[in-house]
Amino acid sequence: MTYHDGDWRPGMPARRTAITLPGQSEATPVMAFPVSEVVTIPRHIRVRHVQGLTEAALGDRLNTPLTPEIIQSLPEGPDEDSRRTQHFTYVLDATSTDGRRARGIVRGPDTYGTTAVIAVESARRLIAEPAKAGVLAPAQAYHPTAFLDFLIPHGIQWNIEDAPAT
Repeated sequence: MTYHDGDWRPGMPARRTAITLPGQSEATPVMAFPVSEVVTIPRHIRVRHVQGLTEAALGDRLNTPLTPEIIQSLPEGPDEDSRRTQHFTYVLDATSTDGRRARGIVRGPDTYGTTAVIAVESARRLIAEPAKAGVLAPAQAYHPTAFLDFLIPHGIQWNIEDAPAT
């Protein structure tokens, strides 16, 4: 799903086939990938285009059809060693109408543990300071930078940097 010119469109090809990730010198192949941000970002920010991408190798693995045999062979979840060594990086590239570019980067460990912390803190904030009624993107329900700062002691790093025009 891609958001483009005020509408959600299925099946749009990715605008990019590779991006240079933070700390890398070589571009990484990417492919279009469904992410919830395509729906939540246009709810609170005026944008023209939002598209989710993932590393092509991961996308290929996730697009493999699951047979009953594969499902039966899967573990209940990752073991503790896998969780300790796991890490993630989210990259958001933004271009304004005048060509200025910025890049937001969020990095962290253990997606299972991080997701649990995010869920509990989200609920706590909604109880402590109820948001306006209705369906909201997370950034509409509570201040996004304050939320990201809360996650720092839990191993999350985030920053926004200017990016050169391409």
